[in-house]
Amino acid sequence: MKKLLKEPLLHFLLLGAALFALNGWRARAKPAEPAEARIEVTAAVIERLRAASERQFGKAPDAEDLRGLVMAHIREEVFCREALALGLDRDDTIVRRRLAQKMEFLMGDITGASEPADAVVREFFEKNAARYAKSGRITFRHVYFSKEKRGASAEAAVAEALAALTRGANDETMGDPFLHGFEFAQREQDDVVAAFGSDFAKELVAQPTGEWRGPVASSYGLHLVRVDGRTEPRAVKFEEVRETVLRDFHDERRRAANREVFDKLRERYQVTVDETALAKAAAPNTKAVQR
Repeated sequence: MKKLLKEPLLHFLLLGAALFALNGWRARAKPAEPAEARIEVTAAVIERLRAASERQFGKAPDAEDLRGLVMAHIREEVFCREALALGLDRDDTIVRRRLAQKMEFLMGDITGASEPADAVVREFFEKNAARYAKSGRITFRHVYFSKEKRGASAEAAVAEALAALTRGANDETMGDPFLHGFEFAQREQDDVVAAFGSDFAKELVAQPTGEWRGPVASSYGLHLVRVDGRTEPRAVKFEEVRETVLRDFHDERRRAANREVFDKLRERYQVTVDETALAKAAAPNTKAVQR
């Protein structure tokens, strides 16, 4: 008996019986309206199914495939309606989040339906010119000294190597192995930050060209660096980045429309928040941060 109770098939059958009984009770309590019980597969629905299949597979479905798509649509519609009738969508975080996202996408689609005038996009570009400017680039070499490997002797080794490099020694014979290499050409500030950390990148900007300097600290250890070249940031023309600006413009307009629509919809609801419970729930997190 105990073995039988552990069988997944039994659990499935019991769940199915429970749903069947619940659905029967719902049907007796509130008979479905004719409109609720009708599923119409219109020409518009069929065209949507056909177009979606063509986009996915690169070719239009034949008659048999299209009929299969229609039957799958009917199956989905039946199960979806029954799930909604049973309240299976309630308190389901994933379903609620997906519905909210679809609402936001809908608002965005409505907003982006009209193409903006070129003058409007240019104005957006001019207001955000710094966002599209070409960032400066830097070319440099470095010699790496591992604090983990060298310990207290790392700084002395750096000083000795710097003196030798100043006299014209070959940097390739010095220092410790470094995972990311020793020569970096035409790297943007963000690339340097990603490889060495923000403090290293800031110090590198202040270094003169053509001279070995250091030590410069990074998250890995100590470095001697020689900047071999740099290009300053430059502004770009609208035509160079027009497609990017247009995409950003649509994104910005979509976000603004979503905020505006939300504010208007929000006015329909009276919202109350249990501030005491909110403060109590947040208290453990606050204490964790303070420690």
